[in-house]
Amino acid sequence: MPSTNPKSEKPALFWSGGKDAYLALLEWQKHGLPDPILITTYDDESGMVPFQEIPISRIQRQALHLELPLITIPFSYPVNNQSYLSALKIEFTSAPFLVTDLIFGDLHLQDIRDWREKEFSRLGFQSHFPIWDKSPDELLTMLEQSPTEIRIRSVEDKWREVIKPGMLFNRELVRSLPESIDPFGERGEFHTEVIFT
Repeated sequence: MPSTNPKSEKPALFWSGGKDAYLALLEWQKHGLPDPILITTYDDESGMVPFQEIPISRIQRQALHLELPLITIPFSYPVNNQSYLSALKIEFTSAPFLVTDLIFGDLHLQDIRDWREKEFSRLGFQSHFPIWDKSPDELLTMLEQSPTEIRIRSVEDKWREVIKPGMLFNRELVRSLPESIDPFGERGEFHTEVIFT
């Protein structure tokens, strides 16, 4: 017997708590597209988002501020790709919304985009990359126009003499970075946290 109360469709945005995910949200919403649910994976032992090093409790506060539903998924890190994808598929299937579209904050790393598109397509999802190939200048302008403060949260060890946790991420900082550091830390040089003001 068919359900008389089918799930409503919602896209899912992979939410790290940092600037790239936030920029992807801004760009997505700018086009009048449906508000997403937020998906955050975290380490079940430390309670932190890997790489970003943001406590899951702060991710929950971000979601409350944005007034968006949040699904948090614990993992025991390190986790292999197959276990990661299988767990996500289960979570999406059991979510209170019908999820068919996934949103990512990737900027320009083609191999990562290719992997996401290939693997999530196999699971039946369509991947979207709202800020793909946008210039640092355009992205910085978007951040400057938003009611947020972006702080450096974690830094790769070899760059700690140049950039430190707690620093404000802004145009001035980007201009000061050596050419060997991606201006948005896309290769993992640093990670950020969005703080709503």
